[in-house]
Amino acid sequence: MQNIGFTGRIARASARRPWLTIGTWAVVLAAAFFFAGTVNDHVTTESTNYVTTDSGTASTLDADTRPAHSGDTFHETILVTSTTSRMGDPAFDDAVRQAVEAARGVEGVTNVVAPTAGSPAVSDSGFAALIAVETVADNDAVRGVLDAINAVDAPDVSLYLTGSEAWEIQFGDLADEQLARGESFGLLAALVILVIVFGAFAAAGLPLGVALVSVLTTTGLIAALGRIGEVYTGAITIAAMLGLALGIDYSLVSVQRFREELASGRTVVDAVTVTGRTANRAVLLSGATVVISLGAMFLIPNATTYATGIGAGLVATVSVAAALTLLPAVLRLLGHRVNKGRVPTAHPGEVSGAWTRIAQAVIARPAASAVAGLAILLALAAPVFSLRLANAGPDAMPEDFAVRQANEVLVREFGYGQSSTVVAITGANGAGQEIRALADAIEADDAWSGTTVDVRGDIAFVDTHDLYGSDDARATQALERLREDIVPGALAGTGAHGYVGGDQAVAYDEIHLFTGGMWKVFASVLGVTFLVLLVTFRSVVVAAKAVTLNVLGVSAAFGALVAAYQFGWGAAIGLPTVSGISPYMPVFIFALVFGLSMDYHVFLMSRIKERFDATGDNTRSIIEGLARTGPLITGAAIIMVAVFGGFAASSIPELSQWGFGLGFAVLIDATVIRVLLVPSAMAWLGNANWYLPSWLEWLPKMRIDAGDEPAAVAREDEREPALA
Repeated sequence: MQNIGFTGRIARASARRPWLTIGTWAVVLAAAFFFAGTVNDHVTTESTNYVTTDSGTASTLDADTRPAHSGDTFHETILVTSTTSRMGDPAFDDAVRQAVEAARGVEGVTNVVAPTAGSPAVSDSGFAALIAVETVADNDAVRGVLDAINAVDAPDVSLYLTGSEAWEIQFGDLADEQLARGESFGLLAALVILVIVFGAFAAAGLPLGVALVSVLTTTGLIAALGRIGEVYTGAITIAAMLGLALGIDYSLVSVQRFREELASGRTVVDAVTVTGRTANRAVLLSGATVVISLGAMFLIPNATTYATGIGAGLVATVSVAAALTLLPAVLRLLGHRVNKGRVPTAHPGEVSGAWTRIAQAVIARPAASAVAGLAILLALAAPVFSLRLANAGPDAMPEDFAVRQANEVLVREFGYGQSSTVVAITGANGAGQEIRALADAIEADDAWSGTTVDVRGDIAFVDTHDLYGSDDARATQALERLREDIVPGALAGTGAHGYVGGDQAVAYDEIHLFTGGMWKVFASVLGVTFLVLLVTFRSVVVAAKAVTLNVLGVSAAFGALVAAYQFGWGAAIGLPTVSGISPYMPVFIFALVFGLSMDYHVFLMSRIKERFDATGDNTRSIIEGLARTGPLITGAAIIMVAVFGGFAASSIPELSQWGFGLGFAVLIDATVIRVLLVPSAMAWLGNANWYLPSWLEWLPKMRIDAGDEPAAVAREDEREPALA
């Protein structure tokens, strides 16, 4: 009996005991469902840096020194505003009274301070007033206040809850709503495309099932991890986005290979086993590359990057596990019924004539194909030189988003938005005059307003309101001016030291943390990808070519991202316009795209290598490999684009950028790179594609066997188990 390999043995074992395998997964899903139901209670909405920063030190001093800013209490503000009545008018005053009473009636609220005429809590025009609300440090209490003021009946008067926790809750609700919409769109689009690709409804349903299993299981795992340690909520978002894409991607390849083997005359068990040792091996290699590449996210000590590594790594692992075990068991039970519900499209076992002609045309003119492909990528990448990193401000959010509307009222009526800056000063004793001079200098600057001084023993705080939005270049310049000139200049010679914190300072420090650690992620991903491909295909050329083309593809995606969002060209199709790309995007998209692109590269190169090992004919191997995988890779790419496109349609800038960047990168990878550049380069290089220096012969051999010999697998009981 020929060696069927590790993945072949797993597939055969799963197929021999299908009900045991499915039963085990049912238990896993039941546990995951239990944990997933509580996931929001065990993840944090606060993205923190795991290194000491200026803003982090200021925040710690603030929380430890001032009871009013203690981490045991949340401080929110109810904004009451109207365009027809003002403070002192019956309608406005009644709205204030109702809001105060509603907030006081919420469990967990510890103090409510109503505004009084002439106080700073009332705008000069009188059309807006602020109600200060303190609650215990519990999101349920803040949500209770939010629900209470939303229930207030005050005609012609608007009430908004503002503050850090209120922002997180309302943003989370919006994100959940748009994530659900994106997932629904992705699933529907994926089903339609799978039916077209497979030509059968039964086969089309399998990848969707594996994807849903992967997402649910991963969500349960994230909830379980959240009970042990801190996990940022972004892990759930990443798991949802990638789970659909990877779950469908991995199973699609295996299901199609199984159907091809059945069409060639194999028995069900033989077909499952051959699928296990060929397609499933490619899935395992691809998944391993994704997981290892995404391990680079832990090189940047930030909760968001850690969450990305956790969410993506877990969902990739679960997707591979489901494709290697659950799917073979289901395929064994279905047998030839996998082709039920046929539609008049492509069917298993057929070699695409269109893709054969495309491959022949590309190989016939490799130079022209390569030049065309490179020209497209370089043109798309050109805008990347204008890339600017910036966190999206409230103005970039949807027009009907309550937080944006509240911020607009605050700016119009009080001259500042929700964002604030604090300078925490240690060694303040004996520096009172200099600290007051510092406050005067900050107030005199065009970037801040409403500056106050709060002295607590040897520690003092200068609090002020930001006048520029976080996405405004002037805000960055002002923060740098404050840290480098204003604070050091005012405190020089006093022995006191100032730490600048606040919302914009935190964002600024995060951007520098990302830009400073970006090269580590890039180097790690490039190195890991090269080594995995080198060992897999035992070719320096294949590995180097893949890394080079992927870098070009990612650059094109970055360029398109800048053009669509920063230049505003995407507004024509409803994409939000921002002044800069989210600082997370370069790192996230680079790591994720490199992992995802390996799917297509491994699938394509595996088929080409199979044929080359069998025939020794480089040209024939390229044509047959592309003809066999072209329809599948294109279908998988369209599915990924549809899934990510559902998220790109979000009105939340960061979520939209994620979806657009990943979707566009996958599209470029599956078309320009896989159709034009890979075949043309391989045709030009000839047998040199498989060059391995003699001094690397010691590398382990991970041969991807061709699955053409009926005797390659052990004979099992060929009776198909009943479905019921």
